[in-house]
Amino acid sequence: MVEVIWLVVAVVLAALLMGTSFSHVLEMGPKLRADGALWLSYQHTLYRCFASVGGVIEVSAVLATVVVAWLVREEGPAFPLAMLAASMLAAAFFGVWILITNAVNRRTARWTETALPADWRRWRARWEYSHAARFALQFLGFVALLCALLVRDA
Repeated sequence: MVEVIWLVVAVVLAALLMGTSFSHVLEMGPKLRADGALWLSYQHTLYRCFASVGGVIEVSAVLATVVVAWLVREEGPAFPLAMLAASMLAAAFFGVWILITNAVNRRTARWTETALPADWRRWRARWEYSHAARFALQFLGFVALLCALLVRDA
């Protein structure tokens, strides 16, 4: 029963996490066409909850998936699938968000809408495409987690 609860928690957290990155993917086209001042205003206003609420969800999803992997470690194919899920979610956070997305966040936090640097478009593209990469990794992790759940009962 404990395993089932952890599986459900991990799946829900991974789904919520994937939803945050998917929303960025859906916004990507219009935001890549926005002028610098408008794009920066989005950066400074729209994403505050993504950092506080989303950050807690992200760390919790990674940890819950690691717990699931540990719980199913002796269940044949469920274990490598759960490990793959944990690895994908961890890569999205530790590899992409910390190294790329957050680096852009720290830089753009100092910008003003009236004084954008000449290379602001490069930073915008880096931020937008990092979220697309995060979504791809989170999607793969989510699917692997669901497969781990399904092969347990097969």
